[in-house]
Amino acid sequence: MRKILYFAVVFLAVLLVNGPFICIAEAARVAVAPVQVNEEKVARAADFTGYYWDIMIEKFPFPDYELVEDNAVEAVLPEGGLRSFDQATLEVIGEKTDAEIVVAMRLDEVKAKIDRGRHDSKTKCFMKGLFAGYNRLTGKYYVKKMNYSGKIETALTLKNDWQQQVFASNLKRYINRVLEDQSSKAANK
Repeated sequence: MRKILYFAVVFLAVLLVNGPFICIAEAARVAVAPVQVNEEKVARAADFTGYYWDIMIEKFPFPDYELVEDNAVEAVLPEGGLRSFDQATLEVIGEKTDAEIVVAMRLDEVKAKIDRGRHDSKTKCFMKGLFAGYNRLTGKYYVKKMNYSGKIETALTLKNDWQQQVFASNLKRYINRVLEDQSSKAANK
């Protein structure tokens, strides 16, 4: 009986000492460069900055990802913002901020023009920008030029923020492309 009790006490002691370290995985650090918006060609620049950060917080939740502080990222960036969205630039940002994932975006132009037709008036929508992401964990670099062009009925624009929807859907898709290899490699381990 004493041996069983001694074994149980030793087992509990080992479990209590090592228990907190069993299932702890380190969160991937993410450096998010502030979105660069051309204020001359984008009417609602502040709105797009807000949308950008909302999506970043949604796509990089805390337990799995840790966002690098804004001050640390801005200290690494050139004063006029990123001029180049190439892999080498994003790698340097990742190394200097000690981040595994680096994300950057530029929004060059957003415009809407009403096209009055015979039956229903439509609004022509155009959005142009650039997205780049680098994942040091997988070695994946993803760059995508955003050129959205479409039409929406003008009556729907009163109740619908098409600009926010297009921006959000494209940005989420681009972030998923940067992260997709990481999730598949984690599933294979």
